[in-house]
Amino acid sequence: MKITHILFRQHIGRHIKNHWWVQSKITPISTGAEEELRKRNIPIYQPNDILKKETAPEKVEVLSLKPEPPKRDKTHPDWHDRVCHILRDENVLLEGLTQAKIITNTVEVQEGLPETINVNQSIRGINRRVKEIILSSHLFDAEQKKLPKIKDPLRPAFNFPRVYGITQERRNVLLVSKLLQLIEVLVEPATFELRGDTLLTSFQPIQKIYDGDTSSTTLPNIEPIKETVTLNKQHIYRLQNCYPIDLTIRKCHPHTLFIHYNPEEVKNIYEEEVTETQIHGRSLLKSFTVAASYAKQLYGEDVKELRKPVTLQCVHTDGRLFHFGILQLNTLDLTNISGTKNVWYQTESLPLFENCSYVLDICFAKSLGSDSLLLVSPSVYVVDPPCRGLFDLSPQRQDS
Repeated sequence: MKITHILFRQHIGRHIKNHWWVQSKITPISTGAEEELRKRNIPIYQPNDILKKETAPEKVEVLSLKPEPPKRDKTHPDWHDRVCHILRDENVLLEGLTQAKIITNTVEVQEGLPETINVNQSIRGINRRVKEIILSSHLFDAEQKKLPKIKDPLRPAFNFPRVYGITQERRNVLLVSKLLQLIEVLVEPATFELRGDTLLTSFQPIQKIYDGDTSSTTLPNIEPIKETVTLNKQHIYRLQNCYPIDLTIRKCHPHTLFIHYNPEEVKNIYEEEVTETQIHGRSLLKSFTVAASYAKQLYGEDVKELRKPVTLQCVHTDGRLFHFGILQLNTLDLTNISGTKNVWYQTESLPLFENCSYVLDICFAKSLGSDSLLLVSPSVYVVDPPCRGLFDLSPQRQDS
């Protein structure tokens, strides 16, 4: 083996470790500073005597623009020992309409709407306007946002491509507002926008529609389920009755309440799909809330039996299905099940159309986007025979 200069080189790591081992055991050299300090009568302290001295930290209060929220316990100013059951917009009742009737002390004297209401009145030319409103609300709006993910129960792990388009909330707002503009051609209502809802008010209140005795009519029975099931329990709450329109305004009487339903917002707490009866129960509860707040502002906070019933119409929609209901509020005494009860009329959920979406037309090997509107059901709007033009709807006509 040939000896080269590289073989004479040594690893310096062993020298570094030896140097650290030697330097770690060096005895401190006396510099004479301690003797000089004692001669001058300067006190000498050990480091441990200074480091072990405990000092309490000084508490500094920082003033901020936003005060800290109070703790959500018994020290909260709105704390009550009595539990309050709360139903929010994103929640539904377990038993739906049946449970809502028990909570609001309401009975349904007959199926469908009252006989005094005629739903077969046709207005010439309204069919074309309704089709334009549907297209402008579902297809022609310029909003392009990421829509909720598409889920397939048979393939839960499959990832579908994300779809961009008009959100459900905006569709509901556009459809209801444009339909109200169409109604304003014939009548002159006033509107008051709530959270996602619209309330129509009028100069005069709606007259009562039922004069019969409701004391003998029994409420539904959902035993062994309690009527407050699926309601949130809270100790921190504030009781207040607030009708949004003052009685001094001319158009202060509630006429029709429009409720928007968004399946991405309103869900069951048990992660089940929202059923039709739960949607109907939501209509009854929201109608009762508006009618009760108006009655308390009209007759006082402690009113039980109303001198004159409060009647309110309700329209519940998700942009395609429409549910109509009428509530006659007779009493606010919800614990007296043997006395006078409130009256509720309703229809089934009626489809305004079957499908309103884009379809692909193949022309010269190119994909062209075109709009398609199928089946405008006359069960919601009973109109003249539809025009035969771009949208031929007559072959799929349905009668209510």
